[in-house]
Amino acid sequence: MAPSRSRFAKMLVDKQAAMTDREVAEQYGWLQQTFSRWKMGSLPRPHMYESIASFLGVEVDTVRDAVDEARDNTKTTPKSLTATSVHGMIADRKEGKYRFPPPTFAGKNIPHGRYAILIDTKIMEPALLAGTKAWLDTTVWPQPGNEVLVHAKNGMAWIGRLVAVADSNAEIERGGKTMTIRDVRAVHVIVLAERVAL
Repeated sequence: MAPSRSRFAKMLVDKQAAMTDREVAEQYGWLQQTFSRWKMGSLPRPHMYESIASFLGVEVDTVRDAVDEARDNTKTTPKSLTATSVHGMIADRKEGKYRFPPPTFAGKNIPHGRYAILIDTKIMEPALLAGTKAWLDTTVWPQPGNEVLVHAKNGMAWIGRLVAVADSNAEIERGGKTMTIRDVRAVHVIVLAERVAL
């Protein structure tokens, strides 16, 4: 079961209406993935409150209160996520490429259910910070704009922001560059990422 949305996240979703994440982000000068992460439970820094208040059409204090309430309710990572196993090992930091164990006799090497990876690359900063952990949920259907891990044949996987999936190919973006991954076996959505105080 997915965790319930905070009041802050619900406010964003309700106000967004028919606009896409990209449209909202461009209009208010945010990164698209930043807005997407706020809706999924990540919390903004105080210097963002004013532009968020403008988007929501509320006072800055209302945003501050909603963020503080969400922070109080999510002081720890949900137990359902901390109990997950860490999988994969970084194979190429520059490429955001991970290696998973070779396929078993049954051809299975891709994790099922919820699992975690270590973000051992700076390729996704500032959305996903190097040195932190991210949790993936194989039951979440990937949508363009999601941070994902794309699994291909031979136990290789790439981290990035999903642009599109078609046939057995996926296109992802990282650091302003796009790449196409062929022979895709699975696309798993990052549902939560650790944050560090800066």
